[in-house]
Amino acid sequence: MKPLLRAAGMLALMALGACSEERHRLDRHLAQLRPGAVAALPDMGWPAGTLLCPLALYQSELAGPAPPADRVNAFLKQQQFRGDESWSLIVVKPQPAGNAAARIEQLFFKRAEYDVINDPQGIARDAETAAKGFAPHACVSVEQARVLAIRPQGSHRTLIIFGTA
Repeated sequence: MKPLLRAAGMLALMALGACSEERHRLDRHLAQLRPGAVAALPDMGWPAGTLLCPLALYQSELAGPAPPADRVNAFLKQQQFRGDESWSLIVVKPQPAGNAAARIEQLFFKRAEYDVINDPQGIARDAETAAKGFAPHACVSVEQARVLAIRPQGSHRTLIIFGTA
């Protein structure tokens, strides 16, 4: 009887595991970065010329004079997006010839063991730990995109900053 109960318990655990939400490959990559690391992003199959614009926790629009800010903010307004306890990545794919509208999509990521930041003041505050040659940007092209992982003194959370190196 015990082996039968044990087998039933194992099947139940396997079923629960199968129902759990699979993490996006980018999310897994960012979670593995160690503080001080500057890393390229994994190939996600995005076409050349694609821009990546991260939105931090509670951020509802793209700030600053970044070239796609007006198109991204119009997209977010149309989606009635309000920032919350998660971060997202706006993917702006290049415009096909003869089509004036960029293809924009938004990927959502649950808060994990790291935080994505793009606030210039927050980045400047933690700049002393930034790697030499790394330049943070509100939006980066997929070809040049790098991420910097830092851990501010006294914090247990890793901060991820998008930029170029």
